[in-house]
Amino acid sequence: MPNGKSAHFYNIWAGRRRLDTFRAALRGDLTQVLQLLAEGALTPQVAARVPLAEIGAAVRLAESGTVVGKVVLMP
Repeated sequence: MPNGKSAHFYNIWAGRRRLDTFRAALRGDLTQVLQLLAEGALTPQVAARVPLAEIGAAVRLAESGTVVGKVVLMP
């Protein structure tokens, strides 16, 4: 990437061929991400928090292309 950082993307369908390897890598990466969140080193971008009862509105918002960040469903 231009800023010298790297990014990794997950294709959940690719994990079907080597499921154990994929799960092990995913588990390790998620552990690292959750640790960084706990330490405050990462700040998630939350565009909106929507009650679960309004899931239709949440999906429309997420698909609208007008939000920056994630649309989070709340219980």
